[in-house]
Amino acid sequence: MNSTTLQPIFRTENRPTTAVQRFRQPADIFEALFQSIQGGETHARPTLDLTPDSPFLPFLEIGYALRACLEKPARHDYLLQRLRPHLSVMIGSLPASILPMGMLPKLAPLPGFRRLEDIGDDEIHDWLIQEGGLIYGEMQRFELENYFDAVKPFLPPGGVMVDLGSGLGKVVMTAALTLPFIRCVGVELLNYRHRLAQERLVRLLTLARQGLDALPERLTLDTPLKLPSGVMTTGQHLLELGARIAFIENDMFKVDVRGASLVFLYSTCFGPLMDAISNKLARELPEGALVSTTTYPIKHPAFRLLQTYAPGTLSWTSVMIYQRVGPQMAQPASEARYLHQPDIDAWEARVREELVAMTGGV
Repeated sequence: MNSTTLQPIFRTENRPTTAVQRFRQPADIFEALFQSIQGGETHARPTLDLTPDSPFLPFLEIGYALRACLEKPARHDYLLQRLRPHLSVMIGSLPASILPMGMLPKLAPLPGFRRLEDIGDDEIHDWLIQEGGLIYGEMQRFELENYFDAVKPFLPPGGVMVDLGSGLGKVVMTAALTLPFIRCVGVELLNYRHRLAQERLVRLLTLARQGLDALPERLTLDTPLKLPSGVMTTGQHLLELGARIAFIENDMFKVDVRGASLVFLYSTCFGPLMDAISNKLARELPEGALVSTTTYPIKHPAFRLLQTYAPGTLSWTSVMIYQRVGPQMAQPASEARYLHQPDIDAWEARVREELVAMTGGV
């Protein structure tokens, strides 16, 4: 399938909705369930745990060292000096975690934390890559409707969908409602996001059970059922919804995805990680599996581009759909493909303006 394939008509905004008052048919259940998982992009973001046994302790140490320079105008020149070599892996003008609304705790650093002068460039480089992965974003409902309309023609029946960096679980639960996947799995590193996804799932399944119990005609495993995507399946899709959804709290690089038929990556903040992600997927995915990315394309010989969607069509950002081709690759591709270097002078001018606005620095 190629770019000449007939394209769906994409939505440009969310449709008006009203709360579901009664469950007369399965479509009412679907609508109530979709409404229940919206709004995650506005969730409160707690700060990272600052305790001696926190898994983020190395991240916090470097973050505090950078923030200490941010908060003192006399140290701004040194902060820019240390960040300047790493613009190729930095998202935005300044790291989001060290800004006033970032995820670093407002408490003082633990005793023994190093100053920025004692932290090496390699450590700062790795910290910036990790920091980018902590930034959170969600597609709106209409964008996910567009997405599954777009990916549907490329998917065989059934299969396993995996979301790497699943956040609050919106994509995973939308996938499980929209298409007849055998299983939908979300992998999330941050505990608070994983916990919120689990809480959302409990609410989703409770509401689904209430809706099923309220239907005038009982839904059975074999009852024909039309999904929101238009695909026909059976009542088993709703009756066993909980068995088809799972959330895993783990690093995406530590979870094997070799059983996946579709891997979803909301990769807008994963630019510095794309080489490592591409190599992982080339090593683990079977031939024919699909991968979709946002903003950043996959530049790896193991993946063939099936379709690309420009910003403002399917979603606010670009979306690409790929297929795994050829045999599994035991070794990573030798070429580094995601290095980019913003204009240093323009970056520095922009940062200095932001620093003046934040701290009154010069």
